[in-house]
Amino acid sequence: MRIAPLLLLLLPLGLVLLQLLWRWGLQRRSELLRSARTTHRPLQRQEPPIAVEVDVDSSPLFVSTAPAEAPPYYLVFDTETQDILHAEEEGQLHKDQELAPSPLILLSWQVLDESGSCLSEETHLIRRSCPITPEATALHHITTEQMEQEGEELHSVLLRFLEVAATCQVLVAHHLRFHLRLLFSELDAVGLPKDGLEALRTLCTMERGRILGFKRSASGEATYPKLSELFGYLYLHQPEVHVRFRQKGIRDVRLCAACLRQLLV
Repeated sequence: MRIAPLLLLLLPLGLVLLQLLWRWGLQRRSELLRSARTTHRPLQRQEPPIAVEVDVDSSPLFVSTAPAEAPPYYLVFDTETQDILHAEEEGQLHKDQELAPSPLILLSWQVLDESGSCLSEETHLIRRSCPITPEATALHHITTEQMEQEGEELHSVLLRFLEVAATCQVLVAHHLRFHLRLLFSELDAVGLPKDGLEALRTLCTMERGRILGFKRSASGEATYPKLSELFGYLYLHQPEVHVRFRQKGIRDVRLCAACLRQLLV
């Protein structure tokens, strides 16, 4: 008969204990749910990088005027051809890769002082006997009709380039080896000397871009960047950049000169 009073005492304690266990269970369940929501967030779709656009004819990034009395130092140049795409647009060249010369139809350059500021700029369209291929026109926007109407004689343009080069100390281009090989081929064809160009020091922005190592292959090896990619990396901290232009020769010369200024810093 003494068990009944004992049960009466233990029953309330058991009910209290069950209530505490129930509340603890609810609290623990809430904590686990919050943890799950925090740790296991759904994967979000990565947005593509924002497209950046610059205009070589209006952007202040391409304006750097040297004092008139500054001596010439760098000669930054670019060539456009009749029937092949320019190698620097591919950005995948190996150092020992050879490219067959194509007739030169445009020669553009800037003369810079030692700090990289611009002293002068020239571009010359060259008249050739064969038509420009549609693939080349799609790249540099020069048509056969424009070449025939506005083109100059090859000999006079090359002679002018040699005169300017004789005042400078360093030749600069993006994929310099390609452009020099083309120039040497044309100089030989018209009987003009190339020893003056061969005596100058050289700087290739494509080679410098590879050393920076920001563009890599799937295997992790540093690769040659396009000119626009190098500019985007140096100025905008992203290689994806769209460059607007009216004339590709001037576009490439201004891009290359701008890259050189950053590489000199």
